[in-house]
Amino acid sequence: MWIDAPGGAKNTLSQKWAESLKEDDKRFGEKLHFGKEKVVQTISMEDLIAQQEAPFFIKIDVEGYEINVLKGLKRPVPYLSFEVNLPEFREEGLACIRRLGEVDPTGAFNYSSDCRNGLASKQWLSLAGMASALASCREPSIEIFWKTGRRS
Repeated sequence: MWIDAPGGAKNTLSQKWAESLKEDDKRFGEKLHFGKEKVVQTISMEDLIAQQEAPFFIKIDVEGYEINVLKGLKRPVPYLSFEVNLPEFREEGLACIRRLGEVDPTGAFNYSSDCRNGLASKQWLSLAGMASALASCREPSIEIFWKTGRRS
């Protein structure tokens, strides 16, 4: 894990995100340092679900490491969300959408650039519709929501 500050919300498992923020003084008002690294233990989503009760909602907040988390998800959950920082992680966001489509091809998507204002689309979107919305998005970040027909 690349560490900017102990317990900091910007610490990340993504080297790409850390390197990006070392050069960007606009996103957070200053360039970040990530002066420390730490080896951390991780667990796959599937193993975590097997150890715990099946979740109703999963919020993934891993600062650029989302696709790695989603590779460990093998079964649909009712609701899931993850952040995409743009434009740096547009391709990774598209990979996440495709991965969720593999987990459940009938799943639907929506998104928000400011969750206090609700969802951006009145209708839930198909994988292709969400991919199109993400490809044209000019916000600095969005939260993508995914829902399936599975209700635990």
